[in-house]
Amino acid sequence: MSSTTYSQKAAIYALLGRIFISELDRQSLEALQEQQISSIFEKLHSGSQKYLQDTKWDKEQIEQLASDYCHLFILPQKSGLSLRASHWMTNEESANLTQLESIIKGLDLDSSVVNASLAKLPGDHLGVLLYFVSSVYHSDDKQIQKLGTSLIQLSLLPWILRFNEKLLTSTTNPLYLASGKLLLELLDFEGLEE
Repeated sequence: MSSTTYSQKAAIYALLGRIFISELDRQSLEALQEQQISSIFEKLHSGSQKYLQDTKWDKEQIEQLASDYCHLFILPQKSGLSLRASHWMTNEESANLTQLESIIKGLDLDSSVVNASLAKLPGDHLGVLLYFVSSVYHSDDKQIQKLGTSLIQLSLLPWILRFNEKLLTSTTNPLYLASGKLLLELLDFEGLEE
């Protein structure tokens, strides 16, 4: 796989990590409004480009998006959408993830890629796992980059389909619908490469 492909995958995993790590701020929304990014979201979910580009992202709209995030992911007893892998995995599946969490917490991830709140979250949080995969693909070391697919198989594949199915039926928010579909497309792509 080329360095460019690894860089592109790192960027997409980081983008998804940012979307799932916490509520989005104005700066994150401005990045999502870029034509290239919003058009990708549009291909995955009709109406998401219009939502991203035509919404007047004033304080009230940003608070509404934060409220959507909160109702989906912070109050999972209402939606059933915990962002923690351990919520979705069987005991057998999560045994290996516990070791991976220790590795993730022990790493000094690139602070330019990782949100400061990342350190406060559990190691099996979807946003943490996505940033971790991004940092692996972002590495200059080819051997580390090649570990990306194995890490995805260990940390995401055992549970992400169950999470995503619930996400796609729990929200009407175009951003989160498109993000869920993008994650599935990306993981399908990872499977095709093997």
